[in-house]
Amino acid sequence: MLLNIEKLRRNPRQIAICEQAANFPVLKALEEDGSIVFRREISGELRATRAGDVIEVAGRLQTAIVVPCGRCLNDVARDLSVDVSLCYSNAGEDHSVNVEELEVGSDELGLINFVGDEIDLQPDVEQELLMALPQQALCRDDCLGLCPVCGCDRNQVKCSCEPPIFHAQLARLKGLKLDK
Repeated sequence: MLLNIEKLRRNPRQIAICEQAANFPVLKALEEDGSIVFRREISGELRATRAGDVIEVAGRLQTAIVVPCGRCLNDVARDLSVDVSLCYSNAGEDHSVNVEELEVGSDELGLINFVGDEIDLQPDVEQELLMALPQQALCRDDCLGLCPVCGCDRNQVKCSCEPPIFHAQLARLKGLKLDK
């Protein structure tokens, strides 16, 4: 996903994306270790425009994923839609702004520095996809999860296990009553 800067001088560019997750190193590693399954390719369209010395890449990407439920570990299928908004600045140019004697650099403005005549969009698009992944997907809002004692799925089976006492050293304080 290389973006030629010289071509942007004349016209904005539409970039159609239809990539397998295996083409992104970190997404491939997540899929290989079983953390996620991509059911569809990553697809969408990005528009690259040049505004002075800043290059903006914006658009939307979609895919479908399967992740384990954060409580019961059953598969959870989700459609994932990611809004992408990236701003690039040539690292050789100075983009500082003085605000009341405070100098703000391009990195503090949210600009991504690049060098040369091309921008490789793949690492930044991958980062946007990673940030959009659910941190803890649930199969349903009232998921009961796994029993911490026997490991059964409490959504399917009602077990009779006693809840464990987690802080054994603090268990003596359980019956402590203080006068107010």
